[in-house]
Amino acid sequence: MTHIRSALAAALLTFGAAAVASAQSGSPATQAPARAQHQRGPGARHRHGDRALFTGMSLSDAEKANLKTVREKYASQIKALRQQGRPQMQAMRDARQRGDTAAIKALREKNAGSRDQAKQVMQAERADLRAALSAENQSKFDANIQNAKAKFAKRAHKRGGATPSKPSSL
Repeated sequence: MTHIRSALAAALLTFGAAAVASAQSGSPATQAPARAQHQRGPGARHRHGDRALFTGMSLSDAEKANLKTVREKYASQIKALRQQGRPQMQAMRDARQRGDTAAIKALREKNAGSRDQAKQVMQAERADLRAALSAENQSKFDANIQNAKAKFAKRAHKRGGATPSKPSSL
């Protein structure tokens, strides 16, 4: 059960942060309309988890444009993976509600290939996001990733589960 939550938390962390660029600049009063407009736009992706990866950065207009380009590059792949994974996630939810741990384990094993594919896409996107930043912001990005990994491992340990077997995937 903790592995499912860990995987879900990792997916949310990776898929999050839709309005990072607009959230990093401007006053709070000017950020809200841009964020709301972005979320309503066609093909808008909610990326709340990645917001933490850009903490403490002042992004230039060029960096914001580069980040937007990277996100657009991966949007269709991520959307397809989400749609492909919906039936499996629903089946896992149903099994969890029934308390059927054997079915959950079987579904996890069956869907390992899909998870690996999603992980590869997310890692490639993260690498491209990092490359879109200045050298100074890349070091902040790396530090933020390390902080996120530590928080994730701490939460997993608090829940009584083992730490993730591959924490470097964050």
